[in-house]
Amino acid sequence: MKNPPSYTFYTYSVAAIPQEERWKPTGISDIFFDSLEEARSAVIALREDVAADLEMEWATTVLEKMETIPLDQAAVLALLNHGPGSVVARCEIVETFGPKA
Repeated sequence: MKNPPSYTFYTYSVAAIPQEERWKPTGISDIFFDSLEEARSAVIALREDVAADLEMEWATTVLEKMETIPLDQAAVLALLNHGPGSVVARCEIVETFGPKA
């Protein structure tokens, strides 16, 4: 493949996870979305579920925009063997969700 494509996905994570730990296998969310709107809806629904359970407490959560490296065969192999963090080129926080008011 001459110019393999890069992709943009969205995910969410607990804001307290340090950036240097974020893309290690133990800190990675296993839910990714094609659009910011889908990710935002999922976080809002999750926060509402947590708020409805008096025994649970919402942890501030961030929505993240993740851009991949160009996905050639070597990148896919790294993804399979080392997880999503191996193909992350850039990641930025796009929105923060604190406790529901």
